Formats: sequence, C-alpha cells, structure tokens
Amino acid sequence: MYFRNMDSVEKNHKIKQEFVMELFLDTESVSIVDRLAAATANVINENHQNLTKFNDLMKTEYYQLSQMMVQDCHSGVPVAHRIKGFYEETIRKFGNNEYIERFKMKRSTVQALIAFLKPYLKPGNVPLDKKVHVFLWFMVNDSSYSDIGRLFGLHKSSVSYIFHEIALLLTEEKERFISWPSVEKQQLISNNVNSRFRFPNCVGFIDACRLKVGSQRNKREKPDIVLLQAVCDDYLTFVDIHVGDIGKTKKSKLFKDSSLSNELKIKVDFQKHILGDSEYKLKKYLITPFTSEEVLTSEEMKFNEIHWKTRSYIAHAFELLKERFRKLNHIDVLKPESVNILIISACVLHNFVLLHEGCSEVKEELITCDDGVTINSNVVKTAEEKRQFLCNYIEYMGIENN
Repeated sequence: MYFRNMDSVEKNHKIKQEFVMELFLDTESVSIVDRLAAATANVINENHQNLTKFNDLMKTEYYQLSQMMVQDCHSGVPVAHRIKGFYEETIRKFGNNEYIERFKMKRSTVQALIAFLKPYLKPGNVPLDKKVHVFLWFMVNDSSYSDIGRLFGLHKSSVSYIFHEIALLLTEEKERFISWPSVEKQQLISNNVNSRFRFPNCVGFIDACRLKVGSQRNKREKPDIVLLQAVCDDYLTFVDIHVGDIGKTKKSKLFKDSSLSNELKIKVDFQKHILGDSEYKLKKYLITPFTSEEVLTSEEMKFNEIHWKTRSYIAHAFELLKERFRKLNHIDVLKPESVNILIISACVLHNFVLLHEGCSEVKEELITCDDGVTINSNVVKTAEEKRQFLCNYIEYMGIENN
C-alpha cells in the first residue's frame, strides 16, 4: 500500500512538471488553455514590474517637487500648490546637515523646544511637533502665511494661529531666558572682556538695530522702521531687550523710554559699566566714546578704538539674530502687537539656541588679566571723570604691556 501511494505521488509530480515545462515550450501538444495561462502569468509579472517602477518614479517626483517648493519658500517665490505630507515625508527624513541648514538649529534643540512648550499648549488637530516646525519655518524664512500653508498642507489662517500661539507664549516666558546677569556672572564677563580687549570692568554692550516693517507686495510703499534695543554679554546672549514703537528711530529716545534707563544704575555697581556708542548719553554706568567736537588726544583716540572693538559684541549678536531668523529682515505682519511678539520671540529663541548649542562665534580664551581696576568713588564722582579715569588706565596698561 505504501509503495502504491508513492507511485501515485511521483506520477502526479511528473504530470505537474510536464505542465510547467509546456508553458514555456512552443509545441503542438500544448493546449490553448495552457498557452492562455502562460500569457496571463507574463502580463501579471510585467504589470507588477511596471507598478513598482511607477511607484519609484512617483516617490522621486514627489521629493523633487517638495524640494522645489522648499527652494521657492527660501527665495521668497510664492508657492503655487499645496503639498500633503511634506512635514511627515520630507522634513522628518532630513539628515542632520540638511535639518540645520533649513531650521538654523540642531534637531536636538528643536526637540528641547517642543518639550518646553508641551505643558503650555493644548492638544489640537495639528500635532505639537508639526506646529513647532511650522512656527520655526515662518521665523527662519522670508515667506507668507499662504506659502507656508501650502507647503505644510494647512490653511493660511492655521499658520497665522500657530505663529501667534507660540510667539505669544515665548513672549510671556521671556524672563526665563532673557535676564540680567548676577553679580557673580558680571564679574566673569568683566574678566573675559578685560582679558580679550583690555577694557576693564565692562559687563555688557548696548545698541539698537533697525528692522523693516510693512507689506512686501507693495514695492512702491516705503517700509516703516522699528528699533530693537538690546544689551548682550560676552557670549552674545541677550540680557535685556526693548522693542520701540514703529516709526520712532532715535536710539537715545528709545533708551529713555525703556525700563533699563531707570534700572541700570541699580543693576550695575559704580565699579562696573556697559558700553554704548556716541548716540547714547554718557553716564557713570554707560560709558560712551569721546566725541570729535574738539581735537582728541592720542590717549582719547586709543580709548575710542578699544571701546569700538570691545563694543563689537552687540553687533555680532544682532548679526547672528538676523542671520538665523530671516523674518526679521523684513517683518510683513500687519498688527503692531504681532510685530512686537515676533521680535521678542526671536530674541528668546536666540538665547534658547545659545543655551543648548553654545556659540561658535565666540572663541574660548584663557583669562590672562586680573579682576580689573578699582575706582575710588571719593575721587571719581562724575561720568566724565570715570571715562577719563578709564582712558588713563588703558593708556597706562598699554605702556606696561609694551
């Protein structure tokens, strides 16, 4: 019985082999049904290969289209079509270098930002991680709500809502990231600055940058100007900011209107000071250069030169801010309160990035100077006397080092 079953199995197997062979042989013994089955199998196989190639082509075409839209968004060219899945399919797959190039910060920094915002933002139709990337894309590019909406598959009103929601929150939390340095921190700043530039007892640098405000569509209309006043430390971190009213462009008036004008004498000890240019009024806690209304002495010219070099910290801070957040190069939001929260949130993010990534623009240097110089308040009583004392000290230290 066993051998009889084996014979039956071998016979069936042989029949199957002959049938399969006949599918590929053009012999008269092959039936029409067998030929039809072979042709159908070939068609199915060809269709499968074509579908695979089609899917690959579609993926390539989608990636190329999304990249073109990204380039248009960076260059300010309006985006014409809405893409679905750009964030999910493209941004999430960015390599580290491309991610930094697009968002001007590391992926880990953005994840830290998401973690910070999570307790404050209510869940909605748009996931939090996508919201943050939409907000950052708005800040680091010169693009409209509509363009970004098309890119991320959202309505422009949703993009506007996301911007205001996150910008307002960062503005409300400003003091957590922008705060005046402690006495101990001020001493470290003074030591670093004195070691690098030989300018003693300096704990900060003040200036104001001009930002254009207005619609970019109307090329004939001249944009308004808004001033951002800021004080930074030797690490390019903002320790105080104040946004002026649109259209007012005098730095001295901006400083007078800011709370810092009254608080600086409390925040800075008589021995210390911040540096500002000649548009500011000379004060005991705000040292400005000598003006050229009269002929300057060689000592005064040397003082001005070192003062200018030392004050360059704030210029570098503004440069870094505007390079990272391109929206500041021309703010095209309409409401003044929106302009205000945009600028403040950019400054908060500036400090947030430095906190998590450090500052490559500032070189770590070995501190070679002592704690600076002690100023006798019984002898030096006015702002003019303090500036002259610093001028004499810088000249003396220059002679000593030579």
